[in-house]
Amino acid sequence: MEPPILLSLTIGLIAWAFLSLGAAVAGLYFPTKKDLELWRAFWFMNGIWGLIDGIIGWANLLTTPATLDFLAKVLAINTFLDFIYITAGLVLVALKKPILKGFGFAVLLQGGFLLVFDSIFLYFCYRS
Repeated sequence: MEPPILLSLTIGLIAWAFLSLGAAVAGLYFPTKKDLELWRAFWFMNGIWGLIDGIIGWANLLTTPATLDFLAKVLAINTFLDFIYITAGLVLVALKKPILKGFGFAVLLQGGFLLVFDSIFLYFCYRS
């Protein structure tokens, strides 16, 4: 039986993917004149994350539904990985090259969102 929160999680992930991809396209299509390399890297990285999140969400719709226990394990691992993403983003932001700073800010944004997202759904898994 499919956990009732799985559909909400999948829809949320796909919505975030579309938002990330849409913002990336707009950001790359209408570039700023100041710090162009930083912003180009920021929007490009957000687009890559949006693409990956969309693929994961789409795969959720096509595969056999997960059990609540399996979903909780995956979300716990993802929550741990989100801390690694945030740490990597902080390291990249601290570097001098604008392209790496742009990537770092994007990883911070995506990792921060996913930390909150995964934590909320992990809480709901344990509450169910």
